[in-house]
Amino acid sequence: MVYCNNVANIATQFNVTKMHLENFSAEDLLRKANLKVTKWRKVLLQKIISSPNGLSYSDLSQSTEFEGHRVTLYRALIDLEEAGLIEKLRDASGTIIYMLITSESKSHKLHPHFSCRMCNYVICLTDINLPSVVLPAGYTKEQVICLVYGLCDKCNATIA
Repeated sequence: MVYCNNVANIATQFNVTKMHLENFSAEDLLRKANLKVTKWRKVLLQKIISSPNGLSYSDLSQSTEFEGHRVTLYRALIDLEEAGLIEKLRDASGTIIYMLITSESKSHKLHPHFSCRMCNYVICLTDINLPSVVLPAGYTKEQVICLVYGLCDKCNATIA
């Protein structure tokens, strides 16, 4: 996977071990990912950095910054994902959301995500180790997704 190598390179360039990628500016992250710093990429990455729960394409396209620039937004999302700065996940409602790849999620180990079915809160469950997936000869793995659906602590408290 290209993205794992890029994330490892970004982490190495920043010398991040316990520091979080989200503590760096959007401009710094774009440069370290060898992406041209454009207005759109910078604004998009800053919005995603500012949203710990991730943002959907709909959320982003309806924001005033991207009004009338849906294609530019889509291309910028692809660029950021391919550079290993963001990851694309489905929440409990089936909506695709984009989240910053943090120092916890940048590790090369496979980890699940949790999505609350009431508020759609999504979190990386990096403390849980998943087994590697071994495919038959001739098969190529492109993506492995493990998503746990349920109720977060806040939503659980409201129904108790």
